[in-house]
Formats: sequence, C-alpha cells, structure tokens
Amino acid sequence: MLDVVRHKFLNLSAADDLQWPLITPNGSPLPPQPKPKQPKRFSHSILSDSEDDEPLDDVDLKAYWASIAKRYEGHRFDVANLSVSQADQLPPHWTVVNVSVTEDRHTMFVTRQRAGRRPLIFCLPLKGRREGQEDEHLTYEDAVKELQEIIRLSDEGTRQAAEVKKDDRGARMAWWKTRTELDTRLRDLLTDIEFCWLGAFKTIFTPTPDVAPEDLAALRTRLDAVFKGSLVFQEKKPKSRIGLDDGLLECFSTLPPNCRDEELEDLVYFILDLYQFHGIPVAISEVDMDQVVVELRNALEEHAARVKGRVTDEVDDSHIFLVLDKNVQGIPWESLPVLRGRSVSRIPSIDFLLDRVEFSHWRKWEDGRPQEGLVDRASVDPRRTYFVLNPSGDLKGTEGRFADWLQDMKGVGWDGVVGRAPSEQQFVDALTNRDLMIYFGHGGAEQYIRSHKIRHLPRCAATMLWGCSSGVLKYMGDFDRTGTPYHYMLAGCPTLIANLWDVTDRDIDKFSQSVFDDLRLNADDVRRWCADAGSGSGRTSVVRAVAQARDSCKLKYLTGAAPVVYGIPFYL
Repeated sequence: MLDVVRHKFLNLSAADDLQWPLITPNGSPLPPQPKPKQPKRFSHSILSDSEDDEPLDDVDLKAYWASIAKRYEGHRFDVANLSVSQADQLPPHWTVVNVSVTEDRHTMFVTRQRAGRRPLIFCLPLKGRREGQEDEHLTYEDAVKELQEIIRLSDEGTRQAAEVKKDDRGARMAWWKTRTELDTRLRDLLTDIEFCWLGAFKTIFTPTPDVAPEDLAALRTRLDAVFKGSLVFQEKKPKSRIGLDDGLLECFSTLPPNCRDEELEDLVYFILDLYQFHGIPVAISEVDMDQVVVELRNALEEHAARVKGRVTDEVDDSHIFLVLDKNVQGIPWESLPVLRGRSVSRIPSIDFLLDRVEFSHWRKWEDGRPQEGLVDRASVDPRRTYFVLNPSGDLKGTEGRFADWLQDMKGVGWDGVVGRAPSEQQFVDALTNRDLMIYFGHGGAEQYIRSHKIRHLPRCAATMLWGCSSGVLKYMGDFDRTGTPYHYMLAGCPTLIANLWDVTDRDIDKFSQSVFDDLRLNADDVRRWCADAGSGSGRTSVVRAVAQARDSCKLKYLTGAAPVVYGIPFYL
C-alpha cells in the first residue's frame, strides 16, 4: 500500500518517457528545462460538464493520500493496538465478517465486528464435527474441487455456445440441459457449504435484531432450564454456573425454529463445550440428544412468537463486508442461503473501510459542504459516467441491447466508445475524472489498461466490469491472491462490480439491466438527479441492486452468483 501511494504523485518531469534529457556536445547533461506550472485542478477534454462538476483538487488529493500513508506507516502489531477494535470507527449499521481457513484446511475461523459491540469469534471444525454422519461431511478439499469442476464445465459450455446453431434444436436443448444441471450443482454445493461448514453458526451472518432486554432474559432463562433439566452433571452441585454472553445469545436467537435437527445439535455441543471449558464435567454419553433438540426448538419457537411484530429484522441500509482469506475467496459466499439477496460486498481489510470513511469526510469538505453528512456511502454523480461497449467488436448482441440506451444517456452528460477499443489514456482519464465507469467487454479490460496504471491513479471512479472472470483473484500458493479487483481497490475505487467466473452474454446482460433499472439509470431520472437526493430515503444501493438482480437470470446461480461487489455501496 505504501509503495502504491508513493507512486500516485511522482514527479511527472522525471517519469515522462517523451521528455529526453538534454546533453552538451561532449556528452555532459544539461539542467532540465523548467516545466510550465500545472493548473491546480485536473482538466481533460472528455469532461464537458458545467464548472460545478470540476474534478478533484490535486493538492487536497495529495494531502488525503499522505494521511493514509502516515496511518499505515504508524501500524504496530502489539498488544495495545490489537486490543482496540477498529470497528468502533465505522457506522453502526456496518458489519465486518472475517472468514479464514487454517493451513491444514481442517478448521475455519469466522469473526464478526460491529461498532459498539464485542467481537464474536467462532472456531468451526470442517471435518468430523458431527459424529456418525459421514454422508453429511464436506471437507474443504471436496468443496473446492467441486466448485472448480463446476466452473471448468461452465467455462467449456460458454466457449461452446458460439458453435451451437440456432436451427439445431437438439443441440440447443442438450446445451441448456448441461447448463441447468451445473446451475443445480452450484446451488446444492452452496447449500451444503452453509449446512456442513456453518450449521447453527450461520447466524453470525444474520442481522442482529433489536431485542428488548426482557425478551433476551426470557430466552436465557428458557435455555438454562432446557440444559439444567437435560444434562447429567458428574458433580451433584456444580461449583460454578455458566450463561451465554449477550452477544452469543442475540446471535443464536436468530436461528430459525424450523432449522434442521443437526443445526440444533451444533448448538447443544457448543453449550456442552462451554460447560467443559468452565470446568463443569458433563456426562455427554448420557445426554438424550433427541429430547434436548426438541426442547431447544420449542424455546426458539416461543422466543420467535414473543418478539414477533416487535423486532425489525434488518435496517434498510445495513451492510455486511466480507474479509476473505486466500483459501475461500473463490467461493461465492454472497449466494449462500443465509446471505442471498442481502447487501454484501468484499473488502481487502477493515483498514480499507477506514480509508473510505476518511475519504468521505474529505469529500464533504472538498465539495464545500463541511456540515455533517453520511459517510457510509461513496459519492457518485450518475451524470458523470463513462462507458465502453463492445470494444472488441464481437459482442454484437450486447451492443444491440445497450447501444440505444447509451446513446440516449449522452444527453445527460455520459460519454464513451462503442464498437471500438479505447486508448489506454482514454481509460485512465475516464477512471480519474468520472464518477462511474461501465465496461461491457471481454475480461476485466486488462487488454486496454495495464494494472500499474490503475494502481497509481490518484482517484478512481466506481466501476462496473461486466466481462468474464473480471473479478477473479489468482491463487498464488503461499502468497496472497492478486488480480484486477485489488488493483482497483489500491487506486481508491470505492465500488467495483465484477464476475468470479465466465458468463454468457445474454444472461449477464439481463443481470446488468436489472441493476441499471434498480438504480434508475435512465435519462429522465439521471437528469433530475441531485446530490442531496442520493443521500435520502427511497434510494437503492448498488450492492443491494446486485443482490436483487441474481434472480433475474435464467441460471440463477451459474450466472446469478458470478457477479460480486468489492468496496462500499453508493446510492442512486
């Protein structure tokens, strides 16, 4: 990160390949010629909007990135720093969930952080957690192998689509049959990952309800009665009494009463481990597991009935950020049943969120609005959009579906290229000077802009890369993964939409059209847009629009699960 920041504002006179040093006839170097003073603000021909839409201030941008570099330079991994939760600096409706797998691939750690709340940590065995149910086991290796096989077969089918003739009904039916079977396999795999890996602990992903203290106390009393009446203690009178922490109790209170028996058994064994951990021996072999499960289900049903109508499940603008380690980044977590349809995005680390919050504060001042405002969203003006449609010239279907719409959007300030490749400088200028970049082409546009050019941008627009595998991070063995999404994150891109694997153009076009519709990206609404409206109620975040668009596809998992969001939401 520090190296990237240092390269964002290099001395241009020393880094310009077109400026050759001058020498004397005997070969001695001459002093460099003075360079004309640069204007205070960036300027470029692609911006033809009003003066109110003038790009960001260069000096202020340098100050912002300097403050980021200073914070990273001051990082110290000691007890004092690690004991302070960074989540307290985040908005209260933001939740950060870290998922990581140990080197032996046998254990998964899932942690949850929220402002003003104690962190929650679960250590979940991936192998042998449920004894005597070998058919319910799903090892890490088996899950990854199945996912890779599904994606491999899907990629093959995507490439073969061009060879299937429209008038060959049998070939088309066979092709769709294969695609539908893969879609079902992916859905089943994600369901198994949630059930076998998470079980009852999937509630760490559910929104924390605003439960009244008396309702929480009633649930605690009910659970205590269940275990006190069902467990056989080896000591007649246990020396100590244990109870679930409020955070744990709130977490488990969201477990659906109609969940599977095995998930309730997960909760039972978790409580038994708590007894053992606190030195209270329990005769586990004498526990009537079936009876305890029935009693637990009754307790959850009573709690659900008690709080029904008084608890709001989820705040409208609540959001989950996933910090995934290199072993699980290829899994479409956003399409697990517990997360499907919810506002979820990926981030490199919690420090990235702190950077975004600081940038939001800075933008309030930069825009001449020092008053307190929302910092939980990126600032995006939909009128300042650049697009690249079918740059390779072979996506005629996609061009036909979007060309007229994009032509219409030029009337509200949009600009871009259709049917031809943009120059690298055009791409750089669009990312630097625009607020939103939309790319309809192959891959993640790596063939049009080099990765170091992206990383070294002083600022970067919110970006939608609708190409195949545009959001994949390459596995690098013992090292962290790398790829296009992280280049954009290092550039300061607030929001990136990209695909984890290859997709067919017609289905992904349905997906993107659904996102555009939810965001009201049409000429009339964009023309009426104003900055204050983007912060008000009734607006849809781009992350929630992506979540809702998954079911608009014909293949709701094979295509619908591919797009993911990196970064923070913006609202239109």
